[in-house]
Formats: sequence, structure tokens, C-alpha cells
Amino acid sequence: MKRLNKAFASLGNALPAMMVACLVVCLAAGCRPHKAEDGRDTTARRVFAPRDKHAPYDGIDISSHQGMIDWARVAQDKNIRFVFIKATEGATYESPHYGYNVETARKLGLAVGSYHYFTTTASVSSQVDNFTRLAPRSSQDLVPMIDVETRGDWSRRQLVDSIAFMARLLERHYGRPPIIYSTTTFYNDNLAPAFNDYQLYLGRYSENEPAVDWNGRYAIWQFSQSGVVPGIDAYVDLCRFADDTWLDDIAL
Repeated sequence: MKRLNKAFASLGNALPAMMVACLVVCLAAGCRPHKAEDGRDTTARRVFAPRDKHAPYDGIDISSHQGMIDWARVAQDKNIRFVFIKATEGATYESPHYGYNVETARKLGLAVGSYHYFTTTASVSSQVDNFTRLAPRSSQDLVPMIDVETRGDWSRRQLVDSIAFMARLLERHYGRPPIIYSTTTFYNDNLAPAFNDYQLYLGRYSENEPAVDWNGRYAIWQFSQSGVVPGIDAYVDLCRFADDTWLDDIAL
């Protein structure tokens, strides 16, 4: 019994050091814990291959505008490492191709994220409900994205407050902040600098990369809306990451 007590005492003395060591390893690996609103630990992430910085593009984003996609052919394009797929718009619209696109693209090895097109004609809560019903976390590789391109009759303050509210709700649900998508001009005129700390996915169809007001920076540049990809019978948006960003930075 004395030996057993001594063993437990030694273990108790060692536990703090062991816990510190584990914490150091975890932090070094970037495995900060994230909790979704249902309490699940969302720390585990998919492992991505290294980036090829010489690739002409890194990914695409699509909607039902592209119709039925032959994902087997798309996946043969080694430049395409990720795809963002439109899921919903407003409070009621659901993309009719969404389920097929997400399931098939993931099966073929593409990293998949989903986006919601924000409108000013429905409440934030109803739009979040619409999106989260169609895009469960278990079917996502990448953080969700809010597509913001219009403010309707709203003031700038109304738009900023509403997008901030939606971003908080999505972070609570998925465990990580969403990406904010917009055109560069619309973002600078209506959203900067309120979301400069978020990952920004900006459209600018030019040889010049996006410039974000108030010392902001983009994470992904949608540089063309007329890309041609075998397997997609319509023009498609082509996107590339900023030099210091890769899929790990937007992974769930």
C-alpha cells in the first residue's frame, strides 16, 4: 500500500508538467479548441496538400447558374484545390444543385465550402436558419461564406450591423468566423473597416489585386468571372489565395 501511495504521489507531481507539455504541443500545432453551438469540439481538421504558388488559380466558386457539373472532369484540373458552392439566398431560396454539388465534389477530393447570398428583404435570423438547415457542418471542409453585394434601401450602418449579427450567429453555429465575400468596390464603400479582421474573399476582375481600405488585406482574390473549366458548361469564377494564405487558414 505504501508503494501504491508513493506511485500516485509521484504521478500527481508529474501531472502539471505533463499538462503543460501537452498544451505546448497543441499550441505549436495550431490546435486551439473551437466549440460549435451544439457543444461539439471542432478542432479536428482535414489535412491539405501544400500550395503550388505557381498555379494560375487555386479554386472556383459556383452556383446553379453553372447547371449540372461533371465533377469527375473538374477534379482532373489540378489547379482546383477548393470550391465554394452557393447554398442559399435570403430566407427561402435553396440552390437546386447544392446537395449533388457538395457530395460529389467532396467525394472526388475537393475541399468544399458553402456560401449564402445576403439580402436586405429578410431578417438575419431567417437567413441564418435557411443556410444552416441546408449546409450542416458535417458536410463542410471550409468555413462558411456570406456573399454581400447590395444594401438595398438600407443605410451603411444597417448593413454593417446586420452582417456583423449574421457573422456572430454563423460563428456560434460552425465554431469559426465566416468569410466575407464582396466586390472590392462594394466592400470598401459599404463594409470597410468593420470586417477587416475577417477573411475577405474579394472580386476584382483586373490584373491588379484588391486593395482594401483602412489597411485591410484580402485572403482570396476572385480575379476572373469568365474562366473555362472542363466539366462546367458555363463561365466560372477563378480565384487565388493571397501569398500568405492557404486552405488551412479557412478550414473548419
